[in-house]
Amino acid sequence: MLFLWVSPVILFLALMASRAVAAIPAATLSLGLAVIVTASVGPVWLAPKEIAMIVLAGGWIALPAVLVILTGLYFTEVLAGAGKHPANTPTSTNPRQLGTICLFLGPFVETATGFGVGYVVAIGAVLAAGISPAVALALAAFSQMLVPWGALGIGTKISAAIVGMPVDMLGWRIAIITAPMLWMMLLVYWHILRNAGIGISAPQKREDAGTVLALSMLLVATNAVFPIELAGLLAIGPVLVFRLWRQEQQLLFSDEAFQRAAPYLILITLLAVTKLIPGIRAILAAPAFTPGQGAPAFAPLASPANVLILAAILGCIAHGRWSALRTAIPGALAKGTRASILTILLVALAWVIVQSGIAQEVAVALRSGMGDSAALVVPVLGSIGGYLTGSNTGAGSLSMPVAKAVASGAVLPWIGAATIMAGSVFTAFSPVRFAMGQTIAKASAQDSHAALRLLLPFALTVIWIAILAVFFALQWSLL
Repeated sequence: MLFLWVSPVILFLALMASRAVAAIPAATLSLGLAVIVTASVGPVWLAPKEIAMIVLAGGWIALPAVLVILTGLYFTEVLAGAGKHPANTPTSTNPRQLGTICLFLGPFVETATGFGVGYVVAIGAVLAAGISPAVALALAAFSQMLVPWGALGIGTKISAAIVGMPVDMLGWRIAIITAPMLWMMLLVYWHILRNAGIGISAPQKREDAGTVLALSMLLVATNAVFPIELAGLLAIGPVLVFRLWRQEQQLLFSDEAFQRAAPYLILITLLAVTKLIPGIRAILAAPAFTPGQGAPAFAPLASPANVLILAAILGCIAHGRWSALRTAIPGALAKGTRASILTILLVALAWVIVQSGIAQEVAVALRSGMGDSAALVVPVLGSIGGYLTGSNTGAGSLSMPVAKAVASGAVLPWIGAATIMAGSVFTAFSPVRFAMGQTIAKASAQDSHAALRLLLPFALTVIWIAILAVFFALQWSLL
């Protein structure tokens, strides 16, 4: 019976691992199987109408993410159409410029817009420096290191909704667990450059280490004070500006540099106004709607999607290319439709597993066999989900139901934080992301395999960091 209950997740993982079926058909089949299993042999009897409402509630939970997916890509397309992406392309293999692109510029763009846009910016700039495709694929992966805050944190908010806790309980915990991951990222980054024959001086290593330290500290501080939509941008923004100033000096304050940065400055300002001013926040919080079935309320006026559209419009004032507002629509829809459909299907699948009682029964079985150690499995599930779907929303949808069921109380936020970190980082290694990189770099499958081998020590370390975080949380809860 336990196998039947988890068969929808097993089916999805098997189909994705086989690469015989695309993600959307795999998610559709898995959701259909989940409905059949729930209706026929589910732990709790539910009428067909109730099951249908649970599926709709799952789609409702995914709605905020879908809106940010489409408007985030629209914001990006507007900037691309106006020729104002903030790319900083090195003319040679300058270690300082490469570090700025891979470790700070790519993550900044990913935090603001999400969905692999930072990866596209990073790999394009790295390839322009004459880096080989295999090394470029590996270096561009570091642009995904702040994915828990990517697309203004919408994937993390979805994970928080699935486990039924405020996202503010997760943000600073994710930041604490992310800090050692960033240090491992830096060590692997240096190793990859050294293998590529790119020397890094001792002063440059000190600058890299100092700015990564500053980023890790700012992440914890901003997440303790600000909402998740702002926290990631406010943490990496100052560090990125410092790095750019170090290499550009006075050119950083030129009119051209301001025009490139203006849309992002507008975006941060609008987010600050709508999220930090109590009166405006209260006005935007109403009306809010929920279909029931445990789904949280959604306030359309408070959605970051509105801010992204407004930032795109106001950003056009800076560059004067108003036509981009119209021509960006088809591109955003073309790039975002598949991701939106997949998000809806995966979140609906997760909600069926949670609301049907399946997640609870699976947790009982895990705890009976592993005791409290069952929680250590959850970050691994998140990593698998991130790798297979290329989305931290997908990672959370597959792992958060189990997290909610195996733990409660003070330890649950730490399990959720560790799992979100691991699942988010593993999106950088996913076939989805590498397929995108292969297309841009005109790379071969052998190049992708070589890049993954370069990144393997980092991937293994990320899993161990996440598992250790859960282990220490469990030990602390037993004291």
